Amino acid sequence: MICPECHAEYLDHIQECGDCQISLVDACPIDLPIPDMTWSSLPPFEGKIYADMAAELLDQHSIPYYLKMDWFSSAFNVEATSLSGQMVRIFVPEEHMNKASELTLAILGQAK
Repeated sequence: MICPECHAEYLDHIQECGDCQISLVDACPIDLPIPDMTWSSLPPFEGKIYADMAAELLDQHSIPYYLKMDWFSSAFNVEATSLSGQMVRIFVPEEHMNKASELTLAILGQAK
């Protein structure tokens, strides 16, 4: 059973979402429509290690994201702690941008 609002999964015997208070549907997550999202980029990170640190913070706060590396790193699947000039961008949904920016300021060297 799936909540059509927040997409939380429940056991078959539960009929209502505990968070949204709406009726669940008998579906698989892949059957539900993908919600429209506007993605925004955080400032670029110099190197994958810093981007990974930021991604871990976003994971801890349940903020969805995706990473986009430069062409060379992506094309050749090169991952190193420090490639000269390697830039990594992290994109988050617009509604999470403020929180994601707050969380990653220190990693970017821009503490409040």
